[in-house]
Parts: sequence; structure tokens; C-alpha cells
Amino acid sequence: MIDPLPAVSPLSGFFWTWIVPPALFLLTAVATWLLYRHFSGKKDA
Repeated sequence: MIDPLPAVSPLSGFFWTWIVPPALFLLTAVATWLLYRHFSGKKDA
């Protein structure tokens, strides 16, 4: 029989709770801003 997965997440602690989510948010915010700047400067016609 297959053993069930552990109930305790291996991704816990200060780093995964307070560092990774803000870093991912900052990364997506900067990427969105760069995409906006890239495409907002182009005019059709």
C-alpha cells in the first residue's frame, strides 16, 4: 500500500512565510510595470 503524504508542510518558517511571498509580489509588480512601460509607448498607425 502507498504511504500517505505527510500532513506537515516542508515549506514553513520565517523564510517561506515572510521573505518569499513579498519577494514574489515585488517581482510580479516590477515585471508588470516594465511590461506596461514597454507597451504603453507604442502607437498604432
